Amino acid sequence: MSRTGALQIAMTVAAMALGGAMARAQQVGTASAVNPAATANMRTITIGQSIAHKERIQTKSSGSVQLLFLDKTSMTIGPNSDLTIDEYVYDPNANTGKLAATLGKGALRFVGGQISHNGDAEIKTASALIGIRGGVMMTDGKGIYSGYGTMTVNSGGQTVTLHAGEFTQTRAGGPPTLPGLPPPGFVQQLILAFQSAAGQTGGARRGAASPANVASAEQKATGSSGFVTGSNMPTPVNPVVGLINAISSTFTQSVQTSSQDKALQQIAQDQPKDDSHNSPPVDNTPRPTVMLTGYVAGLDNVAGNQTVNPISGTSKINLDATNNRVQANLDTYIYDSGNPFTQLAHTVHALFQFGSNGSTGPANGTYVDYNNFYANTPDNNYVVNGLPAKGVIVSANGITTNQIVTNAIPNLTPCQCDYTRWGFWAIDWSNTNTGTPIEVALGTWVAGRPVGSISDVPTTGTATYTGHVIANVQSAGFVAGGFSNTVNFGARTGAVSVTGLDSTNYSGTVNFNTDPRNFGGTIAGNVGGRSMALQGSFFQGKSSPVGEMGGSVAISGANNYLGSGIFAASKR
Repeated sequence: MSRTGALQIAMTVAAMALGGAMARAQQVGTASAVNPAATANMRTITIGQSIAHKERIQTKSSGSVQLLFLDKTSMTIGPNSDLTIDEYVYDPNANTGKLAATLGKGALRFVGGQISHNGDAEIKTASALIGIRGGVMMTDGKGIYSGYGTMTVNSGGQTVTLHAGEFTQTRAGGPPTLPGLPPPGFVQQLILAFQSAAGQTGGARRGAASPANVASAEQKATGSSGFVTGSNMPTPVNPVVGLINAISSTFTQSVQTSSQDKALQQIAQDQPKDDSHNSPPVDNTPRPTVMLTGYVAGLDNVAGNQTVNPISGTSKINLDATNNRVQANLDTYIYDSGNPFTQLAHTVHALFQFGSNGSTGPANGTYVDYNNFYANTPDNNYVVNGLPAKGVIVSANGITTNQIVTNAIPNLTPCQCDYTRWGFWAIDWSNTNTGTPIEVALGTWVAGRPVGSISDVPTTGTATYTGHVIANVQSAGFVAGGFSNTVNFGARTGAVSVTGLDSTNYSGTVNFNTDPRNFGGTIAGNVGGRSMALQGSFFQGKSSPVGEMGGSVAISGANNYLGSGIFAASKR
């Protein structure tokens, strides 16, 4: 049967001959990452090994396996787990098929590929049957969490439907609990279980995960050179925040970085402080209804020609406590790296909506509290500039409480802002016919409470604002550094310093715009001819109408060094 033949079928594998030899079976997937000890039908699994129909995968206490299937489905099997591939059929021409697996024990993360887009992916556990449609699912065998997409959980003769960020608990013979937020720590503990332990490399020799080697592995595993579901990004040199999926009650966000699976973990907690003696009036409500405005930045990755373009624009975040909803609108454009914040003539704006307002229709997100919220793009037939698109936006305040995130993003010491919020966003566009991702944008956003009027900006005195910069850098992934801006309100200038951002320090002066609520300028780096252009605004704080600030940065340098990100800071 040729590669372009009509149907790729995962044939039944296990046929033991009289001498005990195993009959050769057609490959349905590949072990894309392996940490010992893990076995398939009692033989030790190695990275790159073919996985066949009816394969039984078992791991010990130090073992974990990531499987990549022909339709670009990814499964990560945690330690002390037992999973059997019951059925796998896939027609690459029609992008249809069926996947069924049984998790006898242990933990599993499922990132859906083409088959799950049609709702034909099922995972059976000891207590439930899980039907997954275009989603990301994590389970420890009893608790089931939907990170993205939609899934049904049947147990004890009853069925519940989970949307992004929802959880249900199952038990043998009993019905599943009603959908709700996962227990504190549930998602984080599973994420830790799927991580490689210290000294483990997922089965790859150190230094082997070059972009060329990753591309070759994906070609071998899936039969195509497109991005793999669950990554959707060229692999960076350092760990990178990747596809961002929804969160738990303490707002744990997303998964580990690997060649096929990149994601973010984050926990945010809000501890409002009573500062009622200050002016303007303090909003101590943990879930205020408020509109935040600000900036968005990131990098746009185009498949095929591997083009990377810097993105900038504006953000609006509407938090609706009455209806427990979030709506985020990002107005983005690709800018000229040689002339930051100037839109390229041949590009168009891309307007993205995440979540929704009002009390009717799908919420597509959750507003837990002022630190913890996320929203997805609309579920069905969402099109941006003529192409199907999907994505997520998520807040990131309080991220320093998560050691995994701070390890992945060095020098991240977030702004201690009272009102200003920041976070991450991701969008991928798909081929209309095949569903294959063809373009991916990933970046950061910042938004605050706008200053009421020009007269609120002082005309005398000085103030120092401190916080952080975080940027998506083409050669390094997400990097962070310290931010300081000493503002002279009389001179209408600011002395800006950025430290430790991808091993580079920047300094220089920014100037107020004609509207003094906004400012901008370019500062110089001390490495590789790098420079950073900034545009920003003052935001309200608890103690001052100009108590905080935020904005976007555009970074460039020698050897095509390119980055785009945001900053957030509060007055000391």
